[in-house]
Amino acid sequence: MPINLTLRRFRFTLAFLAVMLVANALAGTFSGELPANALAGWGIGKDAVWSGEIWRFVTATFLSYDRGMLVRQLFFAAAILGYTEWKQGSVSTLVLFFSLDLAASCMLLLGVALWPDTAGLSAAHDVGMSLGGFGLIGLAVSGMRWRFPLLAAILLMIGLKIASAFDPLADIGHIIALWLGFLLGLAQLRMSAR
Repeated sequence: MPINLTLRRFRFTLAFLAVMLVANALAGTFSGELPANALAGWGIGKDAVWSGEIWRFVTATFLSYDRGMLVRQLFFAAAILGYTEWKQGSVSTLVLFFSLDLAASCMLLLGVALWPDTAGLSAAHDVGMSLGGFGLIGLAVSGMRWRFPLLAAILLMIGLKIASAFDPLADIGHIIALWLGFLLGLAQLRMSAR
């Protein structure tokens, strides 16, 4: 495939990766770790969003805690965004990613607000694009032949990760996003079958 066609075919994925790199370079992640003031100022969390800072839904998406997370997120974003963009096109991928990311984030933050505050979750901040990414994984899996065993395997992997190192905001958010994408995909399949 000629380079111009590749660039056009994956323009959302490439633009997303570029914004991630620039955002992390400007925030200071390249020096090793996202500075605490950047996490507090740009990360997403219940208290911040409830106080009206809704722009954090976007800023938190592009940041990473440290260089290792940034590298993992770059590969993860390239894979799941690229796969979705290949299958559904650039505009659909943009809409699906940000819709699933926003919906999962809102559900997560609502859960934090309704659940008795434990370990300061209301004031905690999170960063990363994984909620939208897990939403797209759920969407992709819903269209596969072995959708339910695959969903169970992914949930098992999340469960193993939780057992080894529980990160409440991220881990619960991944489960919510995975289910949202999966249910959206099932709904799309049902509508297309009519």
